[in-house]
Order: sequence, then structure tokens, then C-alpha cells
Amino acid sequence: MSSPYAFNFRGKRFLEILPGVITWLILISPFVLSFIRPYWVAVFVIIFDFYWLLKSLNMGGHLLSGYLHMRRDQRIDWLDRLKRMENFDNYFADTQKLYEEVAVPFSKRKLGLELNELKDLERHKGEIINWNEIYHAIFLAVYKEPEEVLVSSIDSIKNSNYPSNKIMIVMAMEERAGGESLKMAKRLRKKYQEAFKDFLIYVHPDGIAGEIKGKGSNLYNAGRNFKKYCDENNIRYDRVIVSAFDCDTRASKQYLPCITYKYIINPDRIHRTFQPIPLYSNNIWQVPAINRIVAFGSTFWQMVEATRPYRMVNFSSQAMSFQTLVDIDFWDRTIVSEDSKQYYRAFFRYGGNHRCVPIFTPVSMDAVKANTLWLTLKNQYLQKRRWAWGVEHFPYLIRECFIHKEVPLSQRLVLIYRIVNGHISWSTASLLIAMVGWLPLILNLKFNATVIAMNMPTFARNLLIITWIGLVVSAIISTLLLPPRPKNFGKMKTVVFVISWILVPISAIFFGSIPAIDAQTHLMLKKYLGFWVTPKEAQT
Repeated sequence: MSSPYAFNFRGKRFLEILPGVITWLILISPFVLSFIRPYWVAVFVIIFDFYWLLKSLNMGGHLLSGYLHMRRDQRIDWLDRLKRMENFDNYFADTQKLYEEVAVPFSKRKLGLELNELKDLERHKGEIINWNEIYHAIFLAVYKEPEEVLVSSIDSIKNSNYPSNKIMIVMAMEERAGGESLKMAKRLRKKYQEAFKDFLIYVHPDGIAGEIKGKGSNLYNAGRNFKKYCDENNIRYDRVIVSAFDCDTRASKQYLPCITYKYIINPDRIHRTFQPIPLYSNNIWQVPAINRIVAFGSTFWQMVEATRPYRMVNFSSQAMSFQTLVDIDFWDRTIVSEDSKQYYRAFFRYGGNHRCVPIFTPVSMDAVKANTLWLTLKNQYLQKRRWAWGVEHFPYLIRECFIHKEVPLSQRLVLIYRIVNGHISWSTASLLIAMVGWLPLILNLKFNATVIAMNMPTFARNLLIITWIGLVVSAIISTLLLPPRPKNFGKMKTVVFVISWILVPISAIFFGSIPAIDAQTHLMLKKYLGFWVTPKEAQT
């Protein structure tokens, strides 16, 4: 019998080509069918628009739910909960009593879920950990970012509502960044050494065979070195929670204690990723209008996914047990999209027993901004294309699904469906909504005289108008998530911010569909993309 890896060798190129072919067929078909089967196109438009109406309303509901979760969890003193959990029996009794007294449906449902987690933990009392045993290792992947950006990130960790003597900063540096970058790291270590349990610097050597130049290979090197550190200091791997941050990631005050709490109450913690919601808001007041919409669009998608955790995969900054990282051999050094790959690698390593736990105490990062409008737009496009390059995981997923027969077939099929549906929708949906409804009318003059042709534009327009309800919800929530307005900006800036949501259709096409098509076409043509680092600017 041939090795299952032979399938990868023979079939990889076909699987790399497949997503791009599907996307281009979907985009080209309406043009062709508008000449020969205009009725088919018209019916498709009506069904597709109705589908997006329902989806928009559904997404708006999930977005509102995600916001309510965030507002609730940010008000909780998670460190106080950790301290009260030192006496588990009393804490369990107090939570059960509170659940019986609460009348607000949303709060009661949340408490009910937490109570079920505590009941599960009670059945595994040997797995209860005292929070004082937990350390946090914050991995900061650094290339050539300004020192001020890193200072803001490290300060946010220092000011966290968590004992700093339980926190280790791990700066993952690149040798190819040059000597100045290393000097900066040493200055930061001197400044913060006493503020944390430790401040570690690991330099990733350049030119290692088989690696690509990117975040994954840098973090892999840091992970291998940190393992030696844990061994030398007799620190248990399962007592360390590793947060893999970008250099501009700022943790909210409740982030570390919240993750510690979620980690402790889950007896299957080694098989979990803890995924905070990223707010691209550090510099949100300073970026152009369309970039603000793109930034909040990314945040809102993660908020929606957080209310549907069965769909979640790792994205950007996330946390895992160091034991998990050791089990999966740290990070993949051969791909660009290392964050989502971490989820898939753990999923198959544990035979399908791996899940994402949403963390509603967010982390904040920079929206894309450069010195000029054109460069800002260009960098935004390149960032979105890099994210869309996650389609590179498709051949890997297919191969692993063939290999890991211990994972139930239903789980494997759902995993494949979601990655295919996600990337194809990403590349096609906004273009289909914007263009396809007009094609039969423009390309087939005979069709214009039919009843369906005369009514279709009105019907489609009315359906799409209703979908703006979702945008109104987005606009309102975005204003509630804004950081304090800088003193040099007047109140009119907030009004402009709300009005700018009318740019959503434009941003969806130029910073959604087109970069996704670009990424899939590169993969289809075997023009592999490398890791593009989003430039960071010091905040002024």
C-alpha cells in the first residue's frame, strides 16, 4: 500500500489549483449565462440576494451578541475570581447561588454556561490548578518595528491586572533585521527586567534551509529556546500559557487574568486555543475612512465568530498552553499563515479533540497606516492578501483528512467545507452582489422585454436595502468600541466616522474580494507568496 503522503506529492498541485478555478468559474459563469440562459442568472440573483439578506440579519444579531459579551466580560474582575477559586467548593456554591438569583436572561445564560464548566471541573478535581502556579509567556515577534510600538505593547502587559512576577516577556528577534534591532531589544530588557519574572531575547538565525522568512519560523526558534528555559528552571509546560502577539498588540487589563481563569476551569485545557477578539483601534482616529471600515470589519468578523465558537480557528494574537506547543512542535516554519495553521496542526495532532475558546476581553492592534494615502491603501491591500493567503492550507487539510481516520468523518467534512466556503465566499460574494444583477440586462437585450427583467432590479434593490440594517448595527457598535477621541479631533470626526460606513461596498470589493482572488490566483499559478510584514508606525 502506498504511503498517504504519496497523495500529497501527486495531488498537491491539483488542490492548489482547485480554489482558484472554482472562484474564476463562479465569476465568469454569469457573463456567459447572461447570453444563453439569462433566466438562470435572474433566478440566481434573486436567491443569492435573499440569502445575503438573511445572512446580514443573522450576522447583525451575532455582532450585537458579541458586543454584549465583551461589555460584560470587561466589567468582571477576573483576578478576584481567581483568588476566590482557591477555595473551589465555596466558589462553586457562590456561583450556583448567584445563578439562581439572577433574572436577566443574558446574564443567566452566561452564568449557566460557566456553572456547567465548573460542574465538569468538579468531576475532574485532580485537574484543578491553583492560579498561583500559572505563568504567562508573552511572545512578541519583532522585525524592524519602532521601539515606541513595542514600549506601548509591553506597558499594556505591565499594567495588566495580573501579578507581573508571573509574566515573562519573550522577544523573538530576527538576525536579518540587523544589529540595531538587537540593541533596541537589549535597551528594552534593561528598562523592563525588574518589572517581570524574566525578559528573554532569542535571535532567529537567517538562512536556515527549509524555512520561509516569516513570523512562524521566528516564533519556532523562540519556542525551542523557551523550552530549554523551562527545563532549566523546572517549570512545567502545562503551567505556562503562551500568548503569541504581534509587536503592536496591546493587552487589555483583564486579558491575562481572564485567560488564566478560562484555562483553569477547563479540564481539557491542553486541547484548547484561547482566542481574544482583536480590536484594530490603537490608531483608528488617525487612519483614512476606508481603512477604518476595513479595520472594524476584521474586528466584527472575529466578534461574530466568537459567538459561534464551533467555527473558530486561530487568528492573529492567540494563547495556548506551552504543553500544546511542545506537542505540535511549536510553529510551522514553512508557511505564511502561521496562526490558523496552529489550529489545524493541534486539531489533527489530538485526533480532532481541539477547540477554540473565545476570550471577550480583547487585545488591540494598529490599523494599517502609512505616510501617504496611496501607501496606506497599498499596504492595506497587501495585508488583506496575506490574510487571504490562508488558502494555502487547503492541500494540507485534504491530506490530513485522508490520513487521520480516527477523526469522525463528519468533522473532517465540516472542516473542509468551512475552509472552501470561507475562501470562495471571501473572493466572490461582494462582486456577485455588486455586478451580477445587471449582467442579463446589459448583455442580453431580448431579456430586457420580459416581466422578470423589468421587476428584478426593483426586487433585488429592495432586498439589499434591508441588508443595510446590519450595517446600521455595525456603525453603532463601532462608535461604542472607539477609544477616547484625541484632543486635536473635534466631535465632527465622530460624525464623519459614522457616515463613512457607506463605503462598505467599496471596501468589500477592493479590500475583500480582489485581494482574495489575487491570493488564490497566485496559488493556482504556483506563484507562491512570501511573508509580507505590515509596516508599523510610532503613534504621535
